[in-house]
Amino acid sequence: MTRPRSAGLRRDMELLDVLSSPEALTAGLGVARVAEETGRQPSQVSRALAALEEEGLVERDPASRRYALGWRLYAFAARTTEARLVALARPALIALAARTGEQASLCRLHGARVATLLTADAAGGPARARFDVDDIPAATTSTGRVLLSERDEAAARAVGADPEVLARVRAAGHAVVDGEFDPTLAGAAAPVRGFHGGIVAALTVSGPAPRLRPHLAAHAAATAAAASDLSAHLSSP
Repeated sequence: MTRPRSAGLRRDMELLDVLSSPEALTAGLGVARVAEETGRQPSQVSRALAALEEEGLVERDPASRRYALGWRLYAFAARTTEARLVALARPALIALAARTGEQASLCRLHGARVATLLTADAAGGPARARFDVDDIPAATTSTGRVLLSERDEAAARAVGADPEVLARVRAAGHAVVDGEFDPTLAGAAAPVRGFHGGIVAALTVSGPAPRLRPHLAAHAAATAAAASDLSAHLSSP
């Protein structure tokens, strides 16, 4: 006997499917675009998304007013994709920290801020899990620029990013910042991509600017290589 499906659940799943598309993963989608993709009225979509937002299944960027998949879905997936990302990143971070002699971190976007999930020190030892959200705007850091680099011009400006800077990051495959948000700090970051090809995280090395400055190009290359290897592992079965 075929079990009946809830029409409301099916409609909600359609919205979540649209928000999981490659187009949505880069910068989220507005109500009009979601309505276009689902063939529904914008007013219906707006009400449904608002209800899903209350449950944490989607989240809305206050600046761009675009919707993306929410924290609760990522919590449900904590034992799958997120857990696999963190597990695979541990040895990559330890090796990157040892190679560069600097702290290495695995980061993701949390709204318009950068959240650090895992760190490894140059001194060695296991990578440490953490959840630390920067109070610095993402667009001013190398990590944030990498995580924002595939947003279109409007979405980039909505979070205070310069589209030309992000275009250079895309072309280079990494980002370097030397004292831009803090004259004493420098860092390099590169994107980690999931099986769908979109950016799911960033690897970064950071430390005192005077110490990193002579080695930033080499650190950026090492970070990009480590991120590329991690991306390949994430994309494999």
